[in-house]
Amino acid sequence: MTDIRVTDAGGTDAGGRVVRVGGVAASGAGGRGRALAVLIPSTGGLLFGYGTGGIAGVLPLIGERYGLSAWTQGVVVSAALLGAALTAPVSGRLTDRFGRRPVIAAAAAAFAVGTAVSAAAGGPAALVLGRFLVGLALGAISFAVPLYIAEIAPPARRGALVTLNQLMITIGLLLAYAVSYALQSDGAWRLMLAAGLAPALVLLVGMAAVPESPSWLENAGHRARARAAAAALGLPPAPERPAAAGPYGGGPRGGGAGFREALAEAGPRRVALGLGIAVLVHLTGLNTAIYYAPTILAASGLTPSGGVLGAVLVGVCNVAATVVTIALLDRGGRRPLMLGGLAAMAAAAAGIAATQWSGGHAGATALLLCGFIVAGAVGPAPVFWVFAAEIYPRRARGALMSLATAAHWAADFVVATTFLPLVKALSLGGAFALYGAVTLAAALGLARWMPETKGISLDDTRAEPVRV
Repeated sequence: MTDIRVTDAGGTDAGGRVVRVGGVAASGAGGRGRALAVLIPSTGGLLFGYGTGGIAGVLPLIGERYGLSAWTQGVVVSAALLGAALTAPVSGRLTDRFGRRPVIAAAAAAFAVGTAVSAAAGGPAALVLGRFLVGLALGAISFAVPLYIAEIAPPARRGALVTLNQLMITIGLLLAYAVSYALQSDGAWRLMLAAGLAPALVLLVGMAAVPESPSWLENAGHRARARAAAAALGLPPAPERPAAAGPYGGGPRGGGAGFREALAEAGPRRVALGLGIAVLVHLTGLNTAIYYAPTILAASGLTPSGGVLGAVLVGVCNVAATVVTIALLDRGGRRPLMLGGLAAMAAAAAGIAATQWSGGHAGATALLLCGFIVAGAVGPAPVFWVFAAEIYPRRARGALMSLATAAHWAADFVVATTFLPLVKALSLGGAFALYGAVTLAAALGLARWMPETKGISLDDTRAEPVRV
């Protein structure tokens, strides 16, 4: 098997002692400080989950009220994804210049504004505008939160701690489905959307209580602040390196490389791998199953209310699977979970297609849809964010993670917009047969090209020649 080598060079602490990979076990105030610094930004995952999943229960209500076509419903769903795709490319530059913490707080404020506009919308156009504003916030949050958590986590626990953000996303999705079910009979779609203000305000206020990423502070030349932040988080200080010149290459004005420099430092194969995985996660159809779960189940024979209830049960499966993933990711590694998850998704998609072609049994479709989403929650969904934080060199990480995030959201926008027209053209079974074929091809490709990155030190990831 060919591979890509990601190295870990180790490091020394301020006294010149060798720092073991995985860091020093945190205790006392440092351990509590890191727990708080992980939990508060993870609220961004809750916000992310509610922001993307909340439209699932709203869509049947506004579709009936405004007589929306399949394409228009797709636009309502994907407006947020378009906004996210536009924000993501600049998120790396913003987080490198101003820090991880201010960008997360600003995104939380933007989400609150977009949510208020959506809930007060007087028609489809205003709702699309509000969803677009929500998406602008989600693009930054989806990038900055896992990056921040990855940079404050010890290597031995990074997978679990970054996946805590993914767990919060699944909880946000479950809450969105539960709120939709509770309010479905009243048709209160405005309240369904307005409930998203709560996690946005928690995140906005909470970010004032956590320190900046020590890795960013060190790279930006703020070494005294970096040491203080590391101590507050129970982490060893990052190995000192000379700060690079330039507005985004280190020093007081920035903490990372620009796109051109980052591409050169990481190398084309590493960049291609990150972009490829970012796109493949959505070409599997995973998020369409989440966004359109009530619609899919209603098309399989359930009532609209039953479809939303079925989506709640799917959300419970999603949360449970993510809890399991937190325990497995740092033990089993990134590569086995990604490949195993993709294989299981392909099998579930084939099962949904076969069920639909044989008559569309609602119960079987619900179970298979649950299996499809569970497999995604164990594999592609969490692994992408952890892997993207680990594959790139330190100074290139901000720029290249934002590029991968942009590709991730752009693929999500395309797939979500085309899902209902695709179902209309191919049938629900045909659409899932297509997703299953793409997922199987992705699993075979990554079995050849994807390396294992478990346990590397982010401060010591270097762009050495890449063997593929």
